Amino acid sequence: MVNITAATAFAPEMASRLMRLLPREFQDAFVQSPNVFMFFTSMGLAAVLIAAFWMLTGMGKASQAARIALRAQALKRNKDHRALILIAEIEGGGAGLRQEMKEAIEDNFGMFSFEQDVQVDLFPVLLKTVPVTAHPETRRRVAVEAADALERSAADVVVWGKRNIFGKLDLRLTTLPGYGRTHEVQDFQLDWRTGRPEESVQRALAFALARKARPVLHRPQDYKPDRLQPIVEALDKMVDARPVEISENLQLDILSDFASGALSLGERGGHIKWLSKALDARQRYLDKVDRSTDPGAWGAAQQEIGRALTALGEREGARDKLEEGASRLRLAMDALRSTDSLQQAEVALRALQRAEQTLQQRRRVGLRWPG
Repeated sequence: MVNITAATAFAPEMASRLMRLLPREFQDAFVQSPNVFMFFTSMGLAAVLIAAFWMLTGMGKASQAARIALRAQALKRNKDHRALILIAEIEGGGAGLRQEMKEAIEDNFGMFSFEQDVQVDLFPVLLKTVPVTAHPETRRRVAVEAADALERSAADVVVWGKRNIFGKLDLRLTTLPGYGRTHEVQDFQLDWRTGRPEESVQRALAFALARKARPVLHRPQDYKPDRLQPIVEALDKMVDARPVEISENLQLDILSDFASGALSLGERGGHIKWLSKALDARQRYLDKVDRSTDPGAWGAAQQEIGRALTALGEREGARDKLEEGASRLRLAMDALRSTDSLQQAEVALRALQRAEQTLQQRRRVGLRWPG
């Protein structure tokens, strides 16, 4: 109480001393119109504070931009043959979460590519995690900003997102678009437990990034079966597990790549089980795809089902499978001709010609079908 009383008594004296420091004109203005003087003084102080705030904000942004530029230059300068993955800031998750993601990618990336080593960097850039339903232009602007980070650092993929209070990660990833293509962002979700999460979740994250950085199973026929088989076997385990911690769209990507890889193994002389697995997986995938909304994916799925049935029919001497395979391939061609998937349509045409040729040969020589 004594201190409060002393401060109250000292305040007028302090104000008087401050007033004596001001120029004579300000003192006269205060005496003549104290309210007006205090109004303009308050406005002046507010302006100074606002200017100081924006100056500090600008300095902070400049410092962050310089930090990003220096990190990008260092990464680009030291880039080698390895895939380079950038993990941007994760809203709601600290450095510990990003470190866990880094370790998960490093441990599992080689399982879905032919590279046993990958370079992962905790890149200091903050990208907005806009919802899937956001305006396309908003999403495009974020994708352009992400692509700029990739281009400046010579990286292959950047991943960012946010974590909610229940531990679920809402992630986005993108790569540099090809010539003439627009920027695209993939969305997927993972339940990321505090500490190291489930092994299936770690592998799903590594798969999503490897799929973009090193798209092996987009063209499985380009690789020898003995090199391809370990990747297909790893995906087979993930398909059988069907972990609930992984969002459905990412599970469909896993299912699709497994079906393509298994079909490639089976067609090129692998065990007949791969053809059966490819057929089952692609049928499950097809059940989730609507022809009216995604005719390209629907047609590509029908094409692979037709190829799997044709190959099984040839191996087993089963006319019904050859005929159904030919029917599926015709459906695939009808769907793919209305899209930009000309290569897929050509594959379907070649497979259809092969199936029809096999059927004609058996009719010509009078071979009997088993059973």
